[in-house]
Amino acid sequence: MTNNFGLADDPVVKAANKISETAQAVTTQSRELADIVATVSAGWTGVGAGGFAKAQEDINMDHDKIRRLLGVLHHAISQTKNLSNAQDEDVRATFAAANKSGLNNI
Repeated sequence: MTNNFGLADDPVVKAANKISETAQAVTTQSRELADIVATVSAGWTGVGAGGFAKAQEDINMDHDKIRRLLGVLHHAISQTKNLSNAQDEDVRATFAAANKSGLNNI
């Protein structure tokens, strides 16, 4: 590896901000979808109601998983920001640590 590669701060900040915006958008869309499911399911009883309840549970679980993964990614990017003007070996080490995180096996 070369020792003269530096990490610029601006792209890292932009990436962290974009991840935060994406997480917020996922949360907003999940709430909107939950509201739609709740509205549609209001008139259903029996087996149909159970299907809507299961759909709501699945939405909530998927949202939580996405939110956690975005949190792990945001943390890794934010930690990389601390390496502004760091050399590539420092950056590689930071991402190697993130590679052992919750982002594995996606």
